[in-house]
Amino acid sequence: MKTIREHTHILFLICFITVCGVVGKENGKEVKPNGTKHHRRAISSTIQMEDGDTFDCIDIKSQPAFDHPLLRNHSIQMEPTSYPTGVDGNFTLPDKELQSSTQLVSCPPGTIPMWRSDNYNSMVNLSELTRKISTWNTIQGDNITTLLAGLTRGEDIYGTSASISVYDPQVYGTEDKSGGLATIISGYSFDKEHPNAIGVGWFVWASIAGDRHARFHVFYNVGQKHCFDLQCSGFVQTNRDIVLGGKLSPVSKYGGPQAQLNIFFYQDDKSNWWLKFGVERTIVGYWPGELFSYLKAKGTAGYWGGFVEGPTIKYKPPPMGSGHPASEGYGKAAYVKNIQVLDKKHNLVTPRAREFDMVVENPKCYSVDNKADGDHGVQAYWGGAGDCKL
Repeated sequence: MKTIREHTHILFLICFITVCGVVGKENGKEVKPNGTKHHRRAISSTIQMEDGDTFDCIDIKSQPAFDHPLLRNHSIQMEPTSYPTGVDGNFTLPDKELQSSTQLVSCPPGTIPMWRSDNYNSMVNLSELTRKISTWNTIQGDNITTLLAGLTRGEDIYGTSASISVYDPQVYGTEDKSGGLATIISGYSFDKEHPNAIGVGWFVWASIAGDRHARFHVFYNVGQKHCFDLQCSGFVQTNRDIVLGGKLSPVSKYGGPQAQLNIFFYQDDKSNWWLKFGVERTIVGYWPGELFSYLKAKGTAGYWGGFVEGPTIKYKPPPMGSGHPASEGYGKAAYVKNIQVLDKKHNLVTPRAREFDMVVENPKCYSVDNKADGDHGVQAYWGGAGDCKL
């Protein structure tokens, strides 16, 4: 097992913890969540879910992505221009675990759902995070705000497929976050000021959601530009049913049924990075290649596993995953499995477990264990109770 200081490029992950605001319109009245930038959207209809979430159906052509100066002349692509060899649109994973998913909202044709949250705001000093990424060489210090435990692979990558178990760890503070994710990064090894990243996963994040439920999120990062879901310009959503930021259900129970999030994102031959969701691998949308400097060509490293972030980490790190150590294994510890990657020829291949490193930033708090070659890809357990001294 290696510590995070031997994989400093993965610390770029901490740059995604910021979001931008969004503005909608309801019955002629602006709805302005807290944030650094606001938008005006034409709302076709508003859907109020039984669980209290509200989603606005907005014109697909007026979504926030097209506020980006690099996407002003971008034509929406409804499907990938290419598919990985051996994978079609209906590929399924033969797992027996419960499949965690968001509720479907069924927006009208030509529109997409946009989660309405009054709690989006910038919470982190990004210049400080960037400095830490460039100079980090120890897990000690007073300014630690992020801890990771998972698998890394430092080779060229053009996409990945994975299954990540979903829990709802009880974070302590409203600004603490705990979750599981897969991410691909590029450029960090030679340009620490302008690296690129995309990622997908679930987070419990009270200050953004107003609750402590596991929710489905996507993000991307280019240098100092950071964006979650549809809260600022970047990701182009094409699906009118799946909601970014939506609550995930069911979630895993310690010692009981296990539920997992199945994700697949990859680059097509036009350099767009497509996201597919669930066992059916339903298209959600894509990050246009125009957004990126380095990811436009390829990814150079990947991370699969858990993370926690927030102010309480300094004195009482929150639970990660199930809140139990990786050594407890299936049914009691969080896991990532079925990890596959796309190679240069865009073949979806199953790498060997020996190609991955187990990365734990603070073994006193969290752990990774049982890295192995599974039936359908690499797998490992991760997590821990936190509540420890750094």
